[in-house]
Amino acid sequence: MSETHVHELDVAVPGGVVHAYDTGPATAPDGRPALPLVWCHGTPNLGAPPRPMLEPARRLGLRFVSYDRPGYGGSTARPDRSVGSAAADVAAVLDALGLDRCAVIGHSGGGPHALACAALLRG
Repeated sequence: MSETHVHELDVAVPGGVVHAYDTGPATAPDGRPALPLVWCHGTPNLGAPPRPMLEPARRLGLRFVSYDRPGYGGSTARPDRSVGSAAADVAAVLDALGLDRCAVIGHSGGGPHALACAALLRG
């Protein structure tokens, strides 16, 4: 079993940057491109994807994408942000990675942020 590499990048957003993480392009077991799965981290925490979840995600055909919410880790603090602003941050990360769709999951305090993305990023 090989270790999944996580690429880190900074994405420009109004008011600063969002620090993001990506396991990169992958192929699902059936040959299709892997579905991006956006991880919304808990509070307090960082967006670095949980390493134990990376190999199972790869086997299931998922591409792990995550980010540090504003004020956490490498992302610029934005005191005026709302939970709903997570959708614009995730959209910026997806755009930077050339992705047009995703699934989203949240842990603990990331749950409301994931819900905001699901509600506001529907295509």
